[in-house]
Amino acid sequence: MAPATSIAVIDRNRLYTDVMYRYQYVSDFIGFNDSDIAAVKSAAPLIAPLVPVIVDAVYDQLFSFNLTKEVFLQRGHGFQGQTAANAAELTTNDEQIKYRKDFLAKYLVKLVTAEYDAKFVAYLDRVGRMHTNTPGKASKINVEYIHVNALFGWLHGFLVETVDALPELQGPENTAQRAKVLAAFSKLLWIQNDFFAMYYLNDEQRFVGKDADSTLSGKPSRFFGWISSSVIIGGFAVLLAVGSSFYFTTIASA
Repeated sequence: MAPATSIAVIDRNRLYTDVMYRYQYVSDFIGFNDSDIAAVKSAAPLIAPLVPVIVDAVYDQLFSFNLTKEVFLQRGHGFQGQTAANAAELTTNDEQIKYRKDFLAKYLVKLVTAEYDAKFVAYLDRVGRMHTNTPGKASKINVEYIHVNALFGWLHGFLVETVDALPELQGPENTAQRAKVLAAFSKLLWIQNDFFAMYYLNDEQRFVGKDADSTLSGKPSRFFGWISSSVIIGGFAVLLAVGSSFYFTTIASA
């Protein structure tokens, strides 16, 4: 007889009422742990010089489509300067775009330097919340999730290619480290994506306070359909990231 597999018991209600608990659950599920945090931080000296390049690339991508470009016609919270009158006049050199680029640059630096504690998790939550129409937030910006998800997908690919090509991580002696850094960033992006997605779903309205068994009768619940597919796809993205590192190393050494 095969040995019994231990099963983690998760409090569903706390997933929607305690951001630290939610962060820990998603982290545990996708395997984001102290070694991943260490890998992210170890890449800080390599990523820091590339932050302006990454930021410019993000905004070039966002300005490549009318719907994502039009989002930036809205005045950002805290910005007091002049804004463009229409999308045709809006450029990546506008004062407000420079203001937003500065925010993104600080965000990227924070990802690779911050202590991964309750304060940092609250920051990830705040970043996700500020882009939605959640009641009570200061910012008036409301971005459709399809664009958020698309950007995360694009950013994941861009970071994988960028990190995988870093000269400091080349050579067979760096294969394991490069793979670890790629996997760690993949997991981290998926965690941040969850802090966006939670504000676009109404799962907390449907499942908080419900008996656990009530979600298992009839058709699969939306919660399990979303969370399982989200985490599985996130895990697949991690495999792709790690796989690309080993693939290119194999080709280079062949």
